Amino acid sequence: MVIETPLQPPAPHSEPSGRLTVVYDAGCGLCRETVRRLARWDREDRMEFVPLTAAASSGRPALEQLAAGDRFRESMHVVDESTGRVSSGGQAALALLEALPGGWLLRPWTALPPAGPVADTVYRVASRHRDRLAWLMGLRDEVPCPLHSRGPQESPTRRNG
Repeated sequence: MVIETPLQPPAPHSEPSGRLTVVYDAGCGLCRETVRRLARWDREDRMEFVPLTAAASSGRPALEQLAAGDRFRESMHVVDESTGRVSSGGQAALALLEALPGGWLLRPWTALPPAGPVADTVYRVASRHRDRLAWLMGLRDEVPCPLHSRGPQESPTRRNG
């Protein structure tokens, strides 16, 4: 499930006002690769990356509150601690797009009503197939994501018959 939960009411689809904290699954090869690429693209140092396991004991109220939630491990989260805005799944991807160089070019598209549901759907499909996406990205030696791992019979590198 994809959620967007403000700790304090933000303006919808507002430009991030401060540094964004990306909370991700460090045990997932695709997640680590995504973080590596985001860090490379983040030329203005607008993002900080915190593994899911470190968020609960970070000493930061917004991250600890997020970690206490029941859907915490279901997706990537983006927290803007200056506004209290927490975005998850597809909404988190949209928040990251706005923070990256050139993101302003996409802002009109992300403000359209179908942008959120479309981003959520794409995120859900991608998260269900993380192992296959990692394989397609050349991360064949990475450990599959433990949250969405598949049995050997469903592995994209093994075919039955």
